[in-house]
Amino acid sequence: NEGVRATLLIAQSVLRKIDVERRLGDIPSITCSPSQVNQVLLNLLNNSAQAMDKPRGHIVITTRAAGDGVVAIDVEDNGKGIEPDALPKIFDPFYTTKEPGKGTGLGLSIAYKIVNQHGGRIDVRSTPGSGTVVTVILPIQPPPDLAALAAGEEAAA
Repeated sequence: NEGVRATLLIAQSVLRKIDVERRLGDIPSITCSPSQVNQVLLNLLNNSAQAMDKPRGHIVITTRAAGDGVVAIDVEDNGKGIEPDALPKIFDPFYTTKEPGKGTGLGLSIAYKIVNQHGGRIDVRSTPGSGTVVTVILPIQPPPDLAALAAGEEAAA
């Protein structure tokens, strides 16, 4: 929840014309690389903001327990959604549906890599014309090699 709050502060300029609703659940702290998880959230929020095709966009960010030993972060928007034929490619490096010069196609690829390194996964549900829900599932305790990295980052902070 602390990381969500920090990322929303960083993303304020991108989200200034968008209503953001926070639904922060009662979840335990997780062992992670905070800067990397914040990068994932920032990439998801940027994508949601850029997908807005309505005068007043709406994003709901939810944190919740998602089973034994895992937490979930949902980023839901009411943007234009993702076409079904594009869904299998959205995590591919350099894949973008944006017009030339508007995106590198790296945001979701980086998010996927970070979440995977943390021992988690990303699920995406989208309805063209209605919006998208991206769910990040993260373990409370990551794989041992990442736990050592996270401990080093906390010591450096």
